[in-house]
Amino acid sequence: MKKIIALLFIFLAAMFVLTGCQSSSSKNIGSAPGKVLGPPDGAANRHRVVTFFVIGKGIEPEDALTKGEAVLMAERAAVADGYRQLAEKLRGVYIDAFMRAGRGTVDHDLVRTHTQSWLRGTEIVEITDGRYGITQVRMRLRVNFSRKGMIWWPAGIGDDVEPVLAPS
Repeated sequence: MKKIIALLFIFLAAMFVLTGCQSSSSKNIGSAPGKVLGPPDGAANRHRVVTFFVIGKGIEPEDALTKGEAVLMAERAAVADGYRQLAEKLRGVYIDAFMRAGRGTVDHDLVRTHTQSWLRGTEIVEITDGRYGITQVRMRLRVNFSRKGMIWWPAGIGDDVEPVLAPS
């Protein structure tokens, strides 16, 4: 039994050493990695720009001291909601759900969502004050996906937008 475990350990160690030592940077020695936000050098049409639109909503709080403060707080809440929606579109959502049941009924049900992202370049297109103190903010984020390996490439956005690999 000890020989089998020792052979298995040696086999796994050999597989780890043989597969973990590959180098993909040998063909790019001496070349710059390229621009992150612009098209690669000499390839003006090899990038794709994808635009994400969201509408954030915020409501005026009842405990605001003045009407101006309530309007500003509603606008800020709408912008924060828009950022949350953009982060969920780009990076996804972590969902943690818990349910406790006993005697044929649900005693406790809890669903938590979490997202985290770093967004840069978001534009506020339009701010509108609606009825009942609800403020809507239309926001736009343009993302340049110039290389598949450099920036995350979204799936399912259409056949006309395909990732373009860097020239080899």
